[in-house]
Amino acid sequence: METIGLRELNQNPSRAVARVRAGVTVVVTDRGRPILRMVPEVERPGALHELVASGEATAPIDQDMPELIPDLAPEVESLAELLVADRRRERDR
Repeated sequence: METIGLRELNQNPSRAVARVRAGVTVVVTDRGRPILRMVPEVERPGALHELVASGEATAPIDQDMPELIPDLAPEVESLAELLVADRRRERDR
């Protein structure tokens, strides 16, 4: 754990952030009193990861978003075109 003063944090925040990214906890002080603690983010597995690990679920095969437009509206070239047409219909009501 490292300690830095508030003035140092204000003058060079990227240095403090770099230390935290490197895994170091940084305590910021104001006139010698701790006021802020910067800690590295800990990635926690999500609910799906936990279910897959326990065997209650299987991981998705395809990680990408499916192309729904060709299936739902083959005559539409893009999602933006579909959205604009839908808003136009709403406005004309």
